[in-house]
Amino acid sequence: MKNVLVLMVGLLASPVFGQKFSIKRLEILNDKINLYYDLVDTVATRTYTIALFASQDNFISPLQQVSGDIGLEVTPGRNKRIVWNAKEELGANFEGKEALEVRGRLYIPFVRLDGLNKTFKRLRPTEITWTGGTQQNILNFDLYKGKEKITSFPDIANVGHYRLTMPTTVKPGKGYRFKISDSRNKDQVVFSPPFTVKRKISLGLKFVPIVLIGAGLYLAVSGNKGSKDIPDPITP
Repeated sequence: MKNVLVLMVGLLASPVFGQKFSIKRLEILNDKINLYYDLVDTVATRTYTIALFASQDNFISPLQQVSGDIGLEVTPGRNKRIVWNAKEELGANFEGKEALEVRGRLYIPFVRLDGLNKTFKRLRPTEITWTGGTQQNILNFDLYKGKEKITSFPDIANVGHYRLTMPTTVKPGKGYRFKISDSRNKDQVVFSPPFTVKRKISLGLKFVPIVLIGAGLYLAVSGNKGSKDIPDPITP
């Protein structure tokens, strides 16, 4: 990637009273671009959705090769940083100009989960309930571990409940969560709290029947280990 000229345009949509947004500075380090900004809000409990756009597609789709203080539920603060991997996004042979635009809005989840289970057992149906949204919402429940998408439960009607069965292809472990989105509106996204996936039957319990069967076979084969002498006949 050669001679990249980045022009900055900052924008925070849906202004809220007591909120202030400003871009502070820009750093170009090797193939990555660091963008620093301040997001000040008089209400500390508010969170925001922050996204980065580029002129390559006329600012239509948000950039994907980003990290840092970007995405859902970004808390207010000073000297926030967005890291953009421009080489991965544009390709190693990119040469020319690129304008960037930061967009943000107050984060308001379009649906709210009702006490999601902290543990899901594979092959055991688990009821998930939520509130919010409209009947027109068709939901996708995407299962993530960290930033890796594991599997998806698509096209779920927004009726406030769904009986979900975790498949055996999902490895047991911690740090899983659902990305719940409207299949028709990419801006409507909610992440669930993290949870754990476990086996339906623990490995320890799986070994118990094998041990018991083995013990039964041993007793059947060994029998009585006492004297095998035939007694003398009774004297007339």
